[in-house]
Amino acid sequence: MAAERMRKMLMANTEFYDPSLSEIDARFGPVPNIPVGAVFDDRRVHAPSVAGIAGTAKDGAFSVCLSGGYKDDVDQGEFFIYTGTGGQEDSFGKSAETRRPVRVVRGPNVHSKYAPARGYRYDGLYVVERAYMGKSKDGYAICQYELRRVPGQPPLPVNPNYR
Repeated sequence: MAAERMRKMLMANTEFYDPSLSEIDARFGPVPNIPVGAVFDDRRVHAPSVAGIAGTAKDGAFSVCLSGGYKDDVDQGEFFIYTGTGGQEDSFGKSAETRRPVRVVRGPNVHSKYAPARGYRYDGLYVVERAYMGKSKDGYAICQYELRRVPGQPPLPVNPNYR
């Protein structure tokens, strides 16, 4: 797939992707000293600067960045549906089995009242409740994943500029 080749090329270029970040943030659970609601100028708290999901098919996903990449995505704040075409999404399938929480980072391009007005916001931990194959609004086969926020975290802010 052309997109996967492009992702690998970009990640190999250290101008776009700092490999040391994957070692720092390649862990499950919250990132120490980063509070829920913290906003960053870039997606660095997620780790990969290009890929939407960080993790492995063997261990599961430890982080996802919502960036408004697919029109089939749904974002209701405490619950969202993430859409993919295959590849790294296999880690979400494993996470659905293990129920191990995944860190969520929301970007400003997500069409949702929960998206930050600017920057990338760490929104806490979510659990992958369901993984399944579906059909896109355009009729293509897609992978979809339903994630629900772990209870007991600070409330998500609402973007006052959302329309």
